[in-house]
Amino acid sequence: MHSVEVNLTGTPDMSQLHAATCLMMTRFINGHHCPKLAHIIVQQLQRLLAHPNTQQTTDSREMYLQLLEHWQHICAELLKQKQAHQPSSIYH
Repeated sequence: MHSVEVNLTGTPDMSQLHAATCLMMTRFINGHHCPKLAHIIVQQLQRLLAHPNTQQTTDSREMYLQLLEHWQHICAELLKQKQAHQPSSIYH
């Protein structure tokens, strides 16, 4: 995956974190429906929500929170689909 630069305070650069998240969302939307990718998107959105810049802006915090909830739902649905398609074990 892509690396994200960290500034002198140890906090990831907000614009690069945002851009990396958008790139991953685009890959998913364009057909790469991988549960792991969806999980990474959720993690990225959590980082964006926790970022100090986001804490200062209500609109950004609300936007990232809505996106996080949406992607958490996608992760849950993918997990359900994966579990439904796994063959059950039959013991004789």
